[in-house]
Amino acid sequence: MRFNHRALVFLLAACLLRAGEPTAAELNERARKAERAGDVVTAYVLYAQAAAVDSKNPKYWGRSQALERRAALKAHPLPAADADAAPAPNAEETEEADQKLPEGFSKSIDASDLSDVERMRPPPELKPLPGKKSFDLRGPARSVIEQVARAFGLDTIFDGDYGTGPTVRLRVEDADYRQALHAAEAATGSFVFPLGERLMMAVKDTPQKRAQNEPAVAVTIPIPQTVTAQEAQELGRAVQQAMDLTKLAVDQDRRLILIKDRISKVRPAQLLFEQLALGRGELMVELDFLEVDRTNSSSYGVLLPSQFSLTWLGGGGLSSVVSLARVFAGHTVIGFGIANAQLFATMSASNTRTLLRAQTRAADGQPATFHVGDKYPVLTGTLLGGGASTYPSVSSFNFEDLGLALKVTPHMHGEGEVTLDVEAEFKVLSGSTLNGIPLISNRKLQSRVRLANGELGVIAGLMSSNEAHTITGVAGLSQIPVLGKALREHDHTRQDTDVLLLIKPSLLRPPPGETVTRFVWLGSETRLDIPL
Repeated sequence: MRFNHRALVFLLAACLLRAGEPTAAELNERARKAERAGDVVTAYVLYAQAAAVDSKNPKYWGRSQALERRAALKAHPLPAADADAAPAPNAEETEEADQKLPEGFSKSIDASDLSDVERMRPPPELKPLPGKKSFDLRGPARSVIEQVARAFGLDTIFDGDYGTGPTVRLRVEDADYRQALHAAEAATGSFVFPLGERLMMAVKDTPQKRAQNEPAVAVTIPIPQTVTAQEAQELGRAVQQAMDLTKLAVDQDRRLILIKDRISKVRPAQLLFEQLALGRGELMVELDFLEVDRTNSSSYGVLLPSQFSLTWLGGGGLSSVVSLARVFAGHTVIGFGIANAQLFATMSASNTRTLLRAQTRAADGQPATFHVGDKYPVLTGTLLGGGASTYPSVSSFNFEDLGLALKVTPHMHGEGEVTLDVEAEFKVLSGSTLNGIPLISNRKLQSRVRLANGELGVIAGLMSSNEAHTITGVAGLSQIPVLGKALREHDHTRQDTDVLLLIKPSLLRPPPGETVTRFVWLGSETRLDIPL
């Protein structure tokens, strides 16, 4: 059940006005009596009614604003029981869970906590006049606080039991509004909290008044992506125990931290968690994978036949040829042919260049993984149905990650240098198969390198060169010292492969030792300062 309590209060105020038409002073006096008796809801309604009667008096409206949060907490109805809700946990299980977690610490944020965040919002921050001022005041506590607030353009409303207060002395020089108000609080034994941008309320600083008047708030803080779930749990426990918070919950699913307590504890706890969560340094790692393949081949020479056919030149029909043979070779009538000899020269050259460039963001001490490429199915087996079986063939596949897979774990040394543990793997199809299964070429590297910020380093280099020279010719003729070079075939092939892996780190956020730590001023142990 949800309702707008402000609308309800003003509706009740309007009804009361119609009934008796009391004066604003009478309503204020009745409200003060109800507040002393502990009836905060009635006091809040009466103050709001007095503000409606006399809208020119800011004190009535200020008192109603001061009691609004307490009245809302007491008047807020409990949610109705859900019939379909899960059964209550066993008492033994609840007791065992409570023993594992410290008091006030939780691992989840439920719907009621989220409604508290909406309902228990922090009060607005004061917006005084800019500048610094000096004070040398002596007088009643009430007058000292009013003069300090008026100097910065602020209005003050005092608690009903405040009175004039004892005579105090306040002397500060060149102080801003926060320093001046905190000094006035310490001198007068009071605490103040904002009701609006130019309005605040002053109350005597006692444990009872702290519990009754100090605003209780609930806030949520997003968990940074660089913080793991385990680290968030540890940081939450540390903050909860350091500030002695009423409730702190770490929700890993929503990645939220919920803090609920008095505002003097919530704001310092929020700043403390944010500083601890952002403590890790971060950097950007740029990686270039370069592969260059060069292939040159050339062939030249005279290709003589390696087989010769003998032909008998005797008989009729070849009388002219036989006569010519007898003239030059006596009575020889056998010949061989050399008409298929070839003279050739060929050359080919190819140049292939592969460049993969990747960027990844990493936190100090945390591994960062990156993959660019495709998943390629590789057949691993096939089950065939035999004979007249109606079962279809079933094949199994493995998906291989092709491309570049990178894993980098940085270890920062201040702002100047960083050590990188690098694991890089590059997979491509080789173009050949074995039993119908494609072969994958894999290049893997594991290395450690230390580089300066912005420095480019070569962490791996692989250079291979293959050269082959083949001579083909007729046995005997191709081996003649001088003439043999012209009577044989020359095949020359050269293949060069260069692989380079370059890496460059760039600092994004320095480590904790190099950052400026913000001071969180809390005040004394029994009198915590309320953020203004």
